Amino acid sequence: MKIIRVLNTNAVVSTDQQDREIIITGAGIGFKKKKGEELDKSLVEKIYFLKNEEDNHRLQEVVKEISEKYLEIAGKVVTCAREQNLKIKDTLYVTLTDHINSAVERFQNGISLKNMMRHEIKKFYPQEYALGQKAIGWIEKKTGINLGDDEAAFIAMHIVSSEFETSEVSDVQKITELINAIVKIVKMHFKIDFHEDSVSYQRFLTHLKFFSARVMDGEVYQDSMEEIYRVMVVQNCRAYTGVEKVAQFIEKQHGYRLSIDEELYLLIHIKRILDEQVE
Repeated sequence: MKIIRVLNTNAVVSTDQQDREIIITGAGIGFKKKKGEELDKSLVEKIYFLKNEEDNHRLQEVVKEISEKYLEIAGKVVTCAREQNLKIKDTLYVTLTDHINSAVERFQNGISLKNMMRHEIKKFYPQEYALGQKAIGWIEKKTGINLGDDEAAFIAMHIVSSEFETSEVSDVQKITELINAIVKIVKMHFKIDFHEDSVSYQRFLTHLKFFSARVMDGEVYQDSMEEIYRVMVVQNCRAYTGVEKVAQFIEKQHGYRLSIDEELYLLIHIKRILDEQVE
């Protein structure tokens, strides 16, 4: 394998058998090396390949300026997330490597950011938050710095952002605020307390995550279920009053009108939660 680009002392770019660019890291792997020289395979520790060429080049630019140890932590997060079936994108390698570097630099400069959404992130995205906490542990092992629970929530927000069609963590905050508002509407309208460990509640939250993301994107979901919708509304009048409340709120606050299909899925989830209340 030949080196086609040296990123830093511990990271170089080469190509795989399909002639695709890959980032290779290892202690001293780029030390005093030049383009065209043979790669010392005994020094290879990690190999990174991003399918999207633009993302691949963005990651190379990040690694030029940032320690590869932060890329290693981001890589662990990506691997764990995918093992848990979270549908994250390769862009997380880029955004999370950069974010971890910035967070460590802030800490070293005596700056600690408060995450005002931490409790909501922990509540609505438990898998992502748990991964954020794992990342905090990995960062501490590499640097001796404990960035704490607020930073775990920021990392979780980057993971969530990667799951959605957005690269902005601020969009995750808006989505989370909408989820919180919908949950409060349903809770107050029906005067109930959710069984937060129940399967029905967790499915409800999962639905709200992607539903809220569509609202923020202005993307209307259509799937031609009008006949089923009409039957379900007639059979579940009480649950449908909650759907109406949510629909009215979203149209008023976000100018987004729920489609029949979106109302139907929301109705199904609310019905399950109400059925659970009387069990």
